[in-house]
Amino acid sequence: MAHDPYAPCMCGSGKKLKFCCQDILADLVKVEKLIDSQPDAAEKLLRSLMAQHTDKEILVTQLVSVLTRKGQFDDARHQLVDFLRRHPDEPRALLSLADVCLATEGFAASRRIIHRAFQLGARQFPAGVAMLASQIAQQMARAGCAMSVREHLALSVRMAPAERRNALLMQLANFESQRTVPYPFRGRFALLPVELDEELQKEEQRARKVSQIGCWEPAAILYSRLVEKQPQNGALWHNLGLFRAWDGRIPEAAEALHKAADLIDDFDTAVETEALAQLLDLEVGKDGYAVVQASVPVESVSQLLTSLDADSRLVRMPANPNDENAETARVAAEYELLADPLPDEVDPDNLPDVLADITVYDADESSEADPQVLIVALDDDIKEATALFHDVAGDLAQSDEESEPVPVSRMPQTCRLFDWKIHHAEHLGSSHFRKLDRQRLDAALQQWLELPSTSLGDESPQQAAKDANNLVKVGASVITLDVVCNRMGYDPDLAEIRSRLGVPVPSPLKSDEQQAITSLPLLQFARLAESELSDEQVVDFTNRVTLVRHLLLIERAVTELVKRPTALERFTPMRAHMLRATVAREKNDLKMASECFADARQSVTDDQDSFRTKLELDIRELSFRLDNPTDEELPALLASIRDRYFVKIPEIEEVIREELVNSGCTHLLDQLQPATTATDGGLWTPETEKKAATSEKLWVPGQD
Repeated sequence: MAHDPYAPCMCGSGKKLKFCCQDILADLVKVEKLIDSQPDAAEKLLRSLMAQHTDKEILVTQLVSVLTRKGQFDDARHQLVDFLRRHPDEPRALLSLADVCLATEGFAASRRIIHRAFQLGARQFPAGVAMLASQIAQQMARAGCAMSVREHLALSVRMAPAERRNALLMQLANFESQRTVPYPFRGRFALLPVELDEELQKEEQRARKVSQIGCWEPAAILYSRLVEKQPQNGALWHNLGLFRAWDGRIPEAAEALHKAADLIDDFDTAVETEALAQLLDLEVGKDGYAVVQASVPVESVSQLLTSLDADSRLVRMPANPNDENAETARVAAEYELLADPLPDEVDPDNLPDVLADITVYDADESSEADPQVLIVALDDDIKEATALFHDVAGDLAQSDEESEPVPVSRMPQTCRLFDWKIHHAEHLGSSHFRKLDRQRLDAALQQWLELPSTSLGDESPQQAAKDANNLVKVGASVITLDVVCNRMGYDPDLAEIRSRLGVPVPSPLKSDEQQAITSLPLLQFARLAESELSDEQVVDFTNRVTLVRHLLLIERAVTELVKRPTALERFTPMRAHMLRATVAREKNDLKMASECFADARQSVTDDQDSFRTKLELDIRELSFRLDNPTDEELPALLASIRDRYFVKIPEIEEVIREELVNSGCTHLLDQLQPATTATDGGLWTPETEKKAATSEKLWVPGQD
């Protein structure tokens, strides 16, 4: 703690110590030493000081810090309210009260005091605003308000001190990579420009200003007054919808955005606005389904496994030997419960769906946990799955009629059409199942075209599209379809869907070299003309869509990236070619994947890390090719890996063997046997192998 009388005071008032808290400096030093080791003594000293110095903000905030650590939130709140009655505009006391209210009453009940604290504390105590914003983001995540989560995290990053900013950036990046969150909600949204007369423009600018510091309720109040005066202004309704969404008011936000979409003249902007409204409707809609989990106490796990293994509708899953999680240590076995019995001769093109996932847990003496089985299924299927399990387990499973399945997650009903799991027969390879998924996806897309939708007035997309007045809503429903498919792990090319519905192709988005790609809403990324972007923008575009994990956008971005040497070098060639290979793999384009690996090998520089890099490339290519167990190139690749690496790095052999077994390619294990060699034209003997080995020069890491 500074003792220079002309140094800034430790209370953060901005005054010099000499003119602020110098008279209580010694006591504050004593409090600081007592807080951690003797909190009761610190509290007693602070209360004594407050009786003498009733107007010292630092004393009340320090006392509140001690009280909240002790869990005495009511007393802490009383101290702050009492102080703020006398000093209503003290920013640190307001921030402290906002913190207490947020922790005890939640964001909705604390919104007004939080926004007042933001307005008065943003300039002087930005770190306090950052901390509060981060805590609000956590509450918004639990409430399912994804747009609010993203904006509060972004606010915390803007306001945080340099030493804390990186940690918050990691939190933001982690949120933006979560596929369970609709991808448009994982990016920023831009306020539309608004044309108003001079007097109203001042109010609009005031709303934008308070919005920049996270005060979205005050911004929404100001905008509500503006739309009362100009109810036909679509841009005002659009921005009002964003303020409400960022503030966690989802139904009100959707209502404003629907209104905006009806009023905005530009077709693409109207479609994107309506799509956002439809996506918000999905998040709060009551029409949904859940993934649930049922727990069944069991006896004699060994006997139970024997019974489960013998049933044709239960398939045991391979164990993961590398999983050392403490919870999974109790796992005795994992099964897929199939919708139909698995025949002796499997039809590769007619595999059964998985009805439920079943995990068998052993008893655990250390935690006194009894053996149990967890059954995870969709809410519509859990009753059937549980009954089937009881039929197979018999007396080994205890019946608990009062036990209700516990929800694991909840999904909008629209996602149900794209929610399936096909049983994987190991010997068929992943490429075959991607083909089956593609066929199932095409069928689901056709169903989507014919199903009534609440967002289209209970008409199907095909019916609604017959009226040209519905094209904005229909175009928005196509974007919503893209978001739903991406959320479920699919990225269909929806150009044909738009064509069949008569929805205009989105217009290319104009951008200049000065515009930051990351400033664009993710809904607009599909409209970017990547060939017109600068090298820097192409790199940013690729990085952004890679984080979001939208396959078709990644394909467009990286295809353009590899055409540009400067951009490719900045992104790093190896990463770019591997990204292209991943796209090719997902599309089952083995030829393209092979070309990507060839390009990646050419990009490897001859340095001390080149050997390891080539090894990683070979193993990754092997992993890709094992998707198709009958790939004709596999034997040659395995032989190359065997001859190139097994002698130099013996442990690689075990890695490759494990990869073959896990991929259901045990028929290729023979390829790992060393080739028979002969020396000087004679027969091979163990002695000749020893002589040959002694004549080789010593391998040095980094040397081929």
